[in-house]
Amino acid sequence: MHAVVMPLFGESEADLGAYLLALQQGGLNVVLVGNDPLGVAGDPPRGWPCRRWISNRNRGGIAGGLNRGVAAALELGAGWITLLDQDSRLDAEALHRLREPWSGSPSGALVVGPSILDRERQAPHGRGLGPSDAFGRTRLLISSGTTFRAADWPVLGGFHEDLFIDFVDHAWCFRAQARGFELLQHFEVRLEQRFGSPHPNRLCRWAGLQLYSPQRHYYSLRNLRWLILQQTVPLDLKLKECVKMLVKPWCWLLFEPQRLPNLIAVVSGLIDPLPGPYR
Repeated sequence: MHAVVMPLFGESEADLGAYLLALQQGGLNVVLVGNDPLGVAGDPPRGWPCRRWISNRNRGGIAGGLNRGVAAALELGAGWITLLDQDSRLDAEALHRLREPWSGSPSGALVVGPSILDRERQAPHGRGLGPSDAFGRTRLLISSGTTFRAADWPVLGGFHEDLFIDFVDHAWCFRAQARGFELLQHFEVRLEQRFGSPHPNRLCRWAGLQLYSPQRHYYSLRNLRWLILQQTVPLDLKLKECVKMLVKPWCWLLFEPQRLPNLIAVVSGLIDPLPGPYR
């Protein structure tokens, strides 16, 4: 049995109900995690079809929502689990195809994800399509589309809830590799994903920046301080993210509408205590 775990936060796409129904009709068991801070227990909103509904109220952010959703999928007896963002769209056939790498290595320690197309820029996110092979090794998968065997979850371990949101997938992926897992992208399964909102400044758009909230800026800066201290994270990635972070805060302060909240976020992100160790 293959389960799909989908945390929900804020406004959802208009077609979400129809999409969830199509996943169920395609043989997938949907676990929805309500991650709005003021969410209530009970039935899923708007009668969205799912096998299990959980009201998490944003405990532990996206990391907590994913952890609670995976726990529910395990309780349902899932053999395979795929994590999916609420604005991501992969049809049922594509989701089933993400299990294909295990057909040649049934006992392999693998984590598999799709290739990613940035919906706004209409450009590959991270590594592009492979030249010939269906699967390619990678060092990093975004959480949406990430697929793994339920039996491997005790070794993979949960997402770090003290990180809350930014760099959650980075920390999890590099720890998985340190624990002996190989990360693969399925180049024949393509996921279109939106990263933030279009930036209001033309120069920032040209540089590839998206518009996020001051709260997201805070977590990205604070969590980067935590990330560069982790032994499992490669040095080149630490340097790359640090170089980008030398520029980004100036763009937030100069070219984004919420200048004072952004200033508070930057200062807090630089001085606040760091999250605890990843267990």
